[in-house]
Amino acid sequence: MNLSIRRSAAAMALMLASTAQAYEIGPEISGTFFDPAQSGHGYILEYLETDSGPLLAVSWFAYSDGEPVWLVGAGPIDGDTASIPLSIGSGGDFPPRFVASQATLSDWGTLTLRFSGYKQGSASWNSPLAGFGSGSMPIVRLTSLSLAHDLPTGRVAACHSGSWFDASQPGHGLFVEIIGPPGQEQMVAIWYAYLNGAQRWMTAVGPINGSRAELTVSQPRGADFPPNFRSSDVVEQPWGSLVFEAVDGDSARLSWTSTLSGYGSGNLDLTRLSTPAGYECGDVDADKASRFLTQASFGPNPQAVDEVRQLGPAGWIDRQLGLEPTLQRPTVEQQVAAAVAVDPRPGPQQIVFRLDRWFSSALYAPDQLRQRMAFALSQIMVVSDISQLVNVPTVVAEYNDLLLRGAFGAYRDLLRDVTYSPAMGIYLTHLRNQKTDWTLDPDGALVAGATQPDENYAREVMQLFSIGLKELRLDGTPIEQDGQPVPTYDQTLITQTAKVLTGLSYDCSGPTTIGGITLNRNCGRVDDSTRFFSPTVFFSTPSRYAVPGTITGLAHPDFYRPMKCFPRYADTGRSATASNNFAILPAPNDRKILLAGVTIPPSEVACHAGTGGADQQACIDYCENQIDTLVDTLAAHPNVGPNFARLLIQRFTTSNPSPGYIERVAQVFENDGSGVRGNLGAMLRAILLDPEARATPARNFGKLREPLLKLTALWRALQAQPAPNGFVGAIDTSRFLAQRPLAAPSVFNFYSPDYTQPGVLSDAGLVGPEFEILNESTAISSSDGLLAVLFNGYRLDANNNISTANPQAYANIPPAVLDALPRGSAALVDALDDALLYGQMPAGMRSKLIALLDGEMATADHRLRVLNLTHLIAISPAFAAQL
Repeated sequence: MNLSIRRSAAAMALMLASTAQAYEIGPEISGTFFDPAQSGHGYILEYLETDSGPLLAVSWFAYSDGEPVWLVGAGPIDGDTASIPLSIGSGGDFPPRFVASQATLSDWGTLTLRFSGYKQGSASWNSPLAGFGSGSMPIVRLTSLSLAHDLPTGRVAACHSGSWFDASQPGHGLFVEIIGPPGQEQMVAIWYAYLNGAQRWMTAVGPINGSRAELTVSQPRGADFPPNFRSSDVVEQPWGSLVFEAVDGDSARLSWTSTLSGYGSGNLDLTRLSTPAGYECGDVDADKASRFLTQASFGPNPQAVDEVRQLGPAGWIDRQLGLEPTLQRPTVEQQVAAAVAVDPRPGPQQIVFRLDRWFSSALYAPDQLRQRMAFALSQIMVVSDISQLVNVPTVVAEYNDLLLRGAFGAYRDLLRDVTYSPAMGIYLTHLRNQKTDWTLDPDGALVAGATQPDENYAREVMQLFSIGLKELRLDGTPIEQDGQPVPTYDQTLITQTAKVLTGLSYDCSGPTTIGGITLNRNCGRVDDSTRFFSPTVFFSTPSRYAVPGTITGLAHPDFYRPMKCFPRYADTGRSATASNNFAILPAPNDRKILLAGVTIPPSEVACHAGTGGADQQACIDYCENQIDTLVDTLAAHPNVGPNFARLLIQRFTTSNPSPGYIERVAQVFENDGSGVRGNLGAMLRAILLDPEARATPARNFGKLREPLLKLTALWRALQAQPAPNGFVGAIDTSRFLAQRPLAAPSVFNFYSPDYTQPGVLSDAGLVGPEFEILNESTAISSSDGLLAVLFNGYRLDANNNISTANPQAYANIPPAVLDALPRGSAALVDALDDALLYGQMPAGMRSKLIALLDGEMATADHRLRVLNLTHLIAISPAFAAQL
């Protein structure tokens, strides 16, 4: 058994790993490249997927002896290099005089492109034709295609990028690129054509308005082929105008009017000739929709698949971004109140209500993208009920709601909300964090008290929630100095940051009633700011409903409401003694010096227990403002974009994103297209629509499926229903999956984003975070646990006859769903392949499963065949690897 599990784990790793290289050409390469020192000619590249493997299609728009020429071809990709045989055309004329038989293509030579990244590389060529010869030049990216996978209904969409031609006139056509952020797209086009037997090409650019793009066209000429090319020789001659009118994703109408002799006006019916991989247009088939939903939700189900097919991935995301959050704490709170009113038990025994509501949302909530994003954030900005929070499930549920509310908002606002969360304050111990009190000794000298600010949150908010450990470029690669990574912070900065994070404690709002149960809270006066200068209130803990001998999990709302600033305990840069009139401390203790040298000066007023009048609000403002300054400083750091991009990409699509993938997402973090920084919704949209995520998986793309996501995917695919008592997830999955929602073993989550499994992954230089909790023990326990989950609501007798049974308090698969699946062995395997593996089951696995059904399971009951087959798929490497 152990050997079998080792082989299975190795198979999963092999599905995700291959030999690591500095860069491998992938779908993100599509776009335009040029040499900035030779501006005026360049290459349009298209990464194409074919049955024989990926190809790189290239069109080189250049000059020879003052006249425009274009060279076209496509060649195979080998790692970071593509060698493309190019052809040159002659003999055609401009439409309507174009005759396909008169236009011929001749061998030109070979172009070799080698890339060190998705934005830069080199080009070298060799041609036997006179006037071209051989040479080389560096190239960099000029344009990037807009994210695609939107539906082209009634509009020119981002997915219209590609090459187009009139099928009745093969031999000339249009290269189209849609560039710019959503809502600000423009069309760039190059028309490669002929005039009187000679090659011509025209460049066009213009705005998109609905189904039309109206382009201004120019015709360049005057230069020569490199090395004789000079940018100053290029003359841009106004040519006229083009109108590209989309009919659907694969057809369009082109009309033109030219002021130059020989071109005139006319129109063509265009058909798509090529589509860059990852930028497909039109209908999404069920398998692609299922793969997308595996990345973007808690798993595909028939209804969600239909919705993605109807809206397209981009349309589905946009709809999801507009849905209100399905919150958990209000329901959990009422359930806990009802339960303890009848049977008051200790707080940890009410965790079941939080887990049930979490699983209910994961399975049935309409806002699947938001729920999945909150789950991802809960593994980055970690709070866990494996702590003091085990006693207050409503507080943990409210923290999850905080993540739900902030899932698509501004990163800066989310970071502030997390900082003020009592759940985080309890977990990372900055709740009731106190400043160092400076007082006068008998000689009148200032001395520091024994209390020092807790540095726990100060450290983790930088390391885990924002800037990370090393200075990064926008693509996530480390910045080095003298061959070593540059650290983002040191112990001094932690200490200075901790001084800012002082003075926070529970709000005090007075008594309240939940579900008919009164919870007391003595705050003194709650109608003004006086209570925030009270030592009694600062140290008071909100009440929990209790009976003799038992404190339940029903907590006063102040337990989860945002913490408040108590200026008496916040570091204000002043002494704590009236003997010197609470004077400003001598430098450097009067100030806090934060990241990037941002300095917080001392408070202008003294803040102590006796502060009164207008000074009270000034003190509260100082306390809140210095926390805002800290949050603003962290959120503005250039590391946040690439650091957060990598962490989120790992949670949704792939463990080893390319630098280009990280950079494209980080660029959206820096500017969502509307000048907004830190837009998490836009960032998530970029993650899911990136060509690396949407194209056929390239080498090293993918991730090990998280155990919880395996479970929710099974339940959603087979349309699991609640138990008769209404429970969906009253189950502690950590017992068999090594994972439970918001119950990581530490602030470092269930696994490190940098974990690499010894062997195949580490040898390839790859990471696999989820492998950290995959071992022989968890492989067995998860297999057994998933079997029990699948058979919940069913029983087997001694003769393996299956019948229904009363389900346990978690989701179960309805008999009608099992009965509706095909009876034939091959058809059943294919149906579950579509439902669970988005049609990507390996051929060998498929044949073995069919043989099993036709062999020893041939006479088994249909429901037993379905459940056993589902379990075999669920524990297979194919299901474990999310590709």
